[in-house]
Amino acid sequence: MEIVGKKSEGLSVMVLKDDRTCIVKFNDRSLNFYVTDSLKESLKETIAAKIEDGMQHFVLDLDNVKIIDSCGVGLIIVANNVTSAKQAKLYLANIKPFIVKIFDIMRISKHLAIYETEEQALEAIKNG
Repeated sequence: MEIVGKKSEGLSVMVLKDDRTCIVKFNDRSLNFYVTDSLKESLKETIAAKIEDGMQHFVLDLDNVKIIDSCGVGLIIVANNVTSAKQAKLYLANIKPFIVKIFDIMRISKHLAIYETEEQALEAIKNG
């Protein structure tokens, strides 16, 4: 059986060495079943490599994401678990209100550091 669907457009990664921060931006409009498998490995590898490079803070920018399903939520949870296991911190930014509502309904928002903008997340990192 072949699964036909759109492949992921991947991630954009920017490093702010002074703050030991890595900003990871999803390039996909949807975080759903069709893209999360390839994104999961890419995200885990990116986080692990950047932690080895000395990064301690990871901002996931979801500005492009308009649609999310349970697989996409699982991807966010994986990122949170990987960073926590390595004593790093994950921050979410630019999340659409309905996605925050999904996190609230699933009762996971209390486990995530959610900020309206990337600038607010970076300010929180600077202020400790």
